[in-house]
Amino acid sequence: MKKWFKFFSLSFFSHKWAKEGARRGYGNSFLGFILALIFLWVSFIGAEMLPFSSNYKNSPDFRESVYSVFANADLDLRIDAEFENGALKLIKHGGEFAEELLVNTFENELDRQNYSKNGYHVIVDTRSADTLAEFEAYCISNDGKEMVITYDEYLTLSEVARLNFDFRLRYTGNALELTDELVGSYKQYLEGTSEENRLEVEKLASDLDDGAITKEEYARAIYELYFVNYYPAITDYEATSKVPLLRNYYYHQYIKEGNDKYLFVFDDYMAGCFETKSGRQVAFYGFYDNMENGSLIVDGASQEEAKSLVDGFMKDSYRAIWILNVYAYAMNIFSLIPFIALMLLVAALLTYSVLKLRYVDSITSLGGMFKIVGSFASASGVIAAILTVMLAFFAPREIVNVLPLVLFFAVLVVRSVAFAIKESKLYKQQLEQEESE
Repeated sequence: MKKWFKFFSLSFFSHKWAKEGARRGYGNSFLGFILALIFLWVSFIGAEMLPFSSNYKNSPDFRESVYSVFANADLDLRIDAEFENGALKLIKHGGEFAEELLVNTFENELDRQNYSKNGYHVIVDTRSADTLAEFEAYCISNDGKEMVITYDEYLTLSEVARLNFDFRLRYTGNALELTDELVGSYKQYLEGTSEENRLEVEKLASDLDDGAITKEEYARAIYELYFVNYYPAITDYEATSKVPLLRNYYYHQYIKEGNDKYLFVFDDYMAGCFETKSGRQVAFYGFYDNMENGSLIVDGASQEEAKSLVDGFMKDSYRAIWILNVYAYAMNIFSLIPFIALMLLVAALLTYSVLKLRYVDSITSLGGMFKIVGSFASASGVIAAILTVMLAFFAPREIVNVLPLVLFFAVLVVRSVAFAIKESKLYKQQLEQEESE
């Protein structure tokens, strides 16, 4: 066991122990492969999480806009924040907590003057994430002429003519209010479409009469049933809902259109994008799960104390997404398993080819070479992880996303080629010694 441990831990650094890998089983390569996956997984998470505090600190323009919202020296402009069981309650100073749009510097000139600093825009909206969105449905021709017609006009076309148009939604930015009149019209439409829909409407009405659902739940269920029957699927607009949601208006209206300096604050999460002094762009999400109940800014806090509390809030909310990153990058690593395995095979084939080209016969098979290269996998993963996290503080995010794999393969190949060069030298010396005898 002691000898195996020396082999496994020293093979990357010692030619002698590395060469012993050819005589050992494939289980060592498999273990090294698994450890490499773990180290690469950790590197993805570390590169995502660790640089945020430094980036945030080095973005004074963005922080000024954050302070204008939560730590404004003018108390009449300050948005007071309070945490309650992982939810963020927000009000304009001196008001009452309510579900409403509090700030929109994109559309409101007064909000822009008060909260938009250094080109950063702010949205503060405490309405629930499942708030329905008012929208306009239309169709646009796909022949390059971009002719626009209403969805009602589209429905009057023949099946063949409809192929020339693509369905589109335009969010208005307003919440959809399900009035009794609207719900009644949806119900009437559904009852005329199919027996299945008629029975579903009757069931919903029965559940409402029995108290199994509220009037609001009934209205929403009728609307959702109407929407999926009347309109095409909207997977291009909504990933988790069958109907348009107000929360996604901000994405389609602002982010998708290229705005890259913003802070969106909702009751359940925040999203932002800022630029550091060095020009590095950072997009982020933040949750409030770990926040202690109570006010963000304690009574009597000085301006500097208020800013410090806000800085802590921003960093803590970002740290709360770690579990999401753990899961997301675990799925990412699983999808990359074939590519990482291929890297080991390519490195082994390359090294074996180098030895054969130099007429070195000490490694008698590609399998033996693969086991040697496999013994380098775990250490290569460690080195790649360390370098990735270090570079993540400076490199653009799109580069950091591929760094772990690139660095892992580079370290693996360099170490494997170094083994080939060393083995060639030793093999040549051995032949010369045998000839001299």
